[in-house]
Amino acid sequence: MDSLYANPFYYEIAFSYRDIPKEVQVMQEVIRRYSPIPVKRVLELGCGNSPHMLELLQRGYSYVGLDLSPEMLQYSREKAQQLGQSIELYRQNMNDFQLDTPVDFAFIMLGSLYVKNTSELISHFASVNRALNPGGLYFLDWCVDFSWLADTTDSWIMERDGIIVEVSHSTELINYIDQTFRERITLLVNDRGQVRHLQQDSIRRAIYPQEFLLITDQQGFEFIGWWNNWNLNRPLAGTEEQVVRPISVLRKR
Repeated sequence: MDSLYANPFYYEIAFSYRDIPKEVQVMQEVIRRYSPIPVKRVLELGCGNSPHMLELLQRGYSYVGLDLSPEMLQYSREKAQQLGQSIELYRQNMNDFQLDTPVDFAFIMLGSLYVKNTSELISHFASVNRALNPGGLYFLDWCVDFSWLADTTDSWIMERDGIIVEVSHSTELINYIDQTFRERITLLVNDRGQVRHLQQDSIRRAIYPQEFLLITDQQGFEFIGWWNNWNLNRPLAGTEEQVVRPISVLRKR
């Protein structure tokens, strides 16, 4: 079975259910409301295939992407080159990285904050703080867990130009005390008759709201807010029956 992250084109199809212009619009509204500094340079952590990159470039931002996968970074680079756009890409670990030049805004998508333990979590926020200019915002999509660890399964099907991708996503509890779980993403790809199986397994640490607030405060961030399902009119109160794709916003002091 091949690695999922080594196949960015199929990965892109698998997660293409998102409305990218709408999501960028939400980020721009967050910037308008909460950024005390002009935003020109934006950093995506765990950028993968950089689905928001082209939309951000078209809106006048400079794009910086960071990821560990060389295949994903090359895929992003080629997309930008096809449009004659210049971008910055770093192959570094999101939990301990250094940029050449600070950015004005950072974001991370689809719960891509991969940490295995508390030390990595602290180091991640310290690294992001170093990467941001004072007053810079950090926008996190689905990175804070508002429900207790449990085994979960989900599946969906995406299609593009005759290519059918069946996606399975599951989580399995490993240790309550360590707050760790195993995440598995599996793709069954039918590329016009050619069938491929792709999979990625990760050991991850859950991040709960109160420790998120404590650790980010200790690492030099001001908490701005969190909202349900990318809707800035739905701030989370902690009593919601269902929390879906919550977004959280921090600001560097």
